[in-house]
Amino acid sequence: MIYSQSPLVGSKRKRYRQHRPGHSNTFRSFRAAIAGSRWSAPSVNNGPYRKDAATSSQEAAQLLHLSKTALLAGLLAVLLVVTGLRGYQALENSGAFQVRQITVQGCRTVREEQVLALADIRQGMPLLGFNLPETEQRIRSHPWIDQVSIRRSWPDSLHIQVQERRPLALVNREGSGNQSLYYVDQGGTIFAPVESGQDIDFPVITGMHLPEEPRGFNLSEGVAADAVQFLRLAAQGNPILPMQALSEIQISRDRDKGIIVYLAERPFPIYIGYGKIKIRYYQLVRLLERLYRKEKIEYIREIRMDYQTDRILVASLKP
Repeated sequence: MIYSQSPLVGSKRKRYRQHRPGHSNTFRSFRAAIAGSRWSAPSVNNGPYRKDAATSSQEAAQLLHLSKTALLAGLLAVLLVVTGLRGYQALENSGAFQVRQITVQGCRTVREEQVLALADIRQGMPLLGFNLPETEQRIRSHPWIDQVSIRRSWPDSLHIQVQERRPLALVNREGSGNQSLYYVDQGGTIFAPVESGQDIDFPVITGMHLPEEPRGFNLSEGVAADAVQFLRLAAQGNPILPMQALSEIQISRDRDKGIIVYLAERPFPIYIGYGKIKIRYYQLVRLLERLYRKEKIEYIREIRMDYQTDRILVASLKP
């Protein structure tokens, strides 16, 4: 009797009966969501289950779309590679990009014709049809050429830039009754013979026995290295003892005597000695400066810097 007369219980039962149809609809939506997306769990806090099912369907559609896009991109890349190779060959054979203008810069000793002959480049050749590194290597095979770079300028031009070796001195190759002059670069490497008509206004290194083919031989050891270092110091342009003032550097067979320097306008020898070349060079500069200033240079017979350490012996004709 108490149960049937309670308004609270009756109101709960009434609300429960009215809510059953809605509960049935929600349950069906939940089943549909499970069928549409089995990996997406419904969110209890976000309301009806129908919203999660739609979201999962959209994600699946996006993944499918991305997969199709990636597949199409891959097929397109393969197609571009195939057509690109064919297109490159077609351009190379069509004559659309032919070499019509060639410029060569940086030549002083080497002639432009020699550079072009080594490069094997002619007008009318396909601009795409040769290997730049191999062409540069052929040009560098010339003994006077140190660096080279080739640049294409579309649609029909080539620019060749060369950098020649800078001679530091000449070396006189002695032995077997033959004497010949070769150029020595800034690094002390013998790189080319002196030919008729070339510049020979450089100091000459003498007293060396070189191989039959001295090209590529480096003067980097012993007394020869001292001679190269002395020449480098003179090449810096000191006004008292510049490169132009040097005529010959003789390499003595006696290692203790080292190198012997001869000035261009003075006949007397200067015995530099062996080792400590930088110190000895600037000692000689200070000595020559005093001799020039006091006008005693004309009476000098010889200068010996190998006599004692840190001492210079000056022999003079005038008492």
